[in-house]
Amino acid sequence: MEYIKSLMDEPHEKIYINFILIIILSFVYYILYLYDNESFIINEELLKRNRGKLDYFDFLYFSILNQLTVSYGDLIPLTNIIKLIVSLQILLFWGIALY
Repeated sequence: MEYIKSLMDEPHEKIYINFILIIILSFVYYILYLYDNESFIINEELLKRNRGKLDYFDFLYFSILNQLTVSYGDLIPLTNIIKLIVSLQILLFWGIALY
């Protein structure tokens, strides 16, 4: 526990950890989408723009918005596992930010 606490002594260290969290979770969301492309409710305009498929950058955007706000509704988690991951992402962000 002391080791983890030592990693977050400075504010910039918390920012780095949150950036890493965004990157990791955006890959998780993208992989889950590739595995089951019906695991998200997707805005029709977003699908039209991308010819019916989403790419990694859509999930990076989703992850950033989840981390810093609560998203815009472009992508809405549909399965329970993704809802759980999104909830954990928001809780981890605030836990790191306030720790």
